[in-house]
Amino acid sequence: MVRTIRGAAAALAVCAVVSACGVGQNDDQVTTTSPAAIEESGNPWDLPIEQRPPLFDPCAEIPIEAVEEGVGGPVEPSEQLRNHRPGELFSCAWKNDEVLFGVVGTWRSKQEFLDDTGLVEINPTARIENRVGLRARDRGDESSTTCYHVLFTDRGAVILNVNLVGSLSSFRGAVLEDACEVSEHVSSSVLEYLPGGEL
Repeated sequence: MVRTIRGAAAALAVCAVVSACGVGQNDDQVTTTSPAAIEESGNPWDLPIEQRPPLFDPCAEIPIEAVEEGVGGPVEPSEQLRNHRPGELFSCAWKNDEVLFGVVGTWRSKQEFLDDTGLVEINPTARIENRVGLRARDRGDESSTTCYHVLFTDRGAVILNVNLVGSLSSFRGAVLEDACEVSEHVSSSVLEYLPGGEL
């Protein structure tokens, strides 16, 4: 139970870290423009945030069946980790007895992740299948029960977060020592639903 709470807290921490990103001046809600603006710039990350394309929404765009395929069994949504703030932050999470898998959409930049003192073992060129992104762990995670993989896409940064929540750090019935191994299994089944681009 303690591990379950810790896993949920870790995922919430990511949401809290990114929640300030993408907010306009005076905390106004950010609006987006048509894809035509992207073509003019070539890279949506170069545009003012109010002109960027719609932020990726994992709850709306990742089917639960894809998560269950990656996890290898039934999952249920974790409503406490759901955020729906258009232009600012979207987050969604699914869980079972072994793993909590969260996905966050934000406009947080790669440099902000690299500078984040709450993250350690940062690898800015990690791969999940054919996708290159940034991989990291929570500082203080001595048991390797968390893993973040961040893809920088044409619709924002997509954070894939795995937390092992069982007392034995098991996944699909096997004892594992590393949440990033689990992340590769789970994340590979949802890659086709994520926006493109390695920006």
